[in-house]
Amino acid sequence: MKKKIKSYLVFSSFSYKVCIFLLMPAVLAGVGIGIGSFCGEPGLTATAMLLTMAEILSDHWLFSGLMAKESERMDVLRTSDMGMEIMKNALILDLLRKLLTAFGILAVCELFTGQWGGLLLMAMVSYVFSTAGTFLARYGGGLAVNACIGQISALLVLGCLLCVYRSGLWRFRVGFELLFLVLGVLVSVLTVSKAMRRVKGGYYDQ
Repeated sequence: MKKKIKSYLVFSSFSYKVCIFLLMPAVLAGVGIGIGSFCGEPGLTATAMLLTMAEILSDHWLFSGLMAKESERMDVLRTSDMGMEIMKNALILDLLRKLLTAFGILAVCELFTGQWGGLLLMAMVSYVFSTAGTFLARYGGGLAVNACIGQISALLVLGCLLCVYRSGLWRFRVGFELLFLVLGVLVSVLTVSKAMRRVKGGYYDQ
C-alpha cells in the first residue's frame, strides 16, 4: 500500500496536496455544518453537490486531458512496465481518496448537525457522479470543460437526492444504496481500464 500511495502522490504538487487533503475537506465540512445547523438535511445535500464539483474541477490539475486524443503528457510512462504500474496505482488511489473523502466529509457533517441517516446513499451518489464526471472531463483537458461537467454532475446529484429524500421513494433507500454501490464499482473499473488503455496504446497505436 505504501508503494501505491507514493505512486499517487508523485502526480500531485505540494499545492494540490494542501488543497485536496486539507483545505477542501475543511471548507466543505464547514459549509455542510453551517448550512445543516440551520436547515438540516439540505446542508448535507449542498455539501454532496459542492464535493462533486470540487472533485471534478480539481482533476484538472492532476490528470487533465489524460484520455484526450491529442494528449501526450503520459506517453513517457509507456516506456516501462514500472511506469504503467505507477499510473494504475495512481488512478486506483485517486478513486479511493474520492470515496474516503465523500464518506469522511459527510460523516462529519452528520455528526455535528445531528442529521443521521442516508450517509451511505449520499456518499455513494456523490462518488458515482464525481467519478463519472472526472472520467468524461479527462477526454477534454480544459478547465472550462471540467467546470461545465462539474456543474451538470452537481445538478444530477441534487436530482437523485431530491428524488429519494423528498418523495415516497425513501422507503426503498436500501435498494438505491445497493444500486449506487454497484454503479460505483462499475464506474471505477471503467475509469481505470479506459485510462490504462489510453496510456498503454493510445488512439493511434491500437
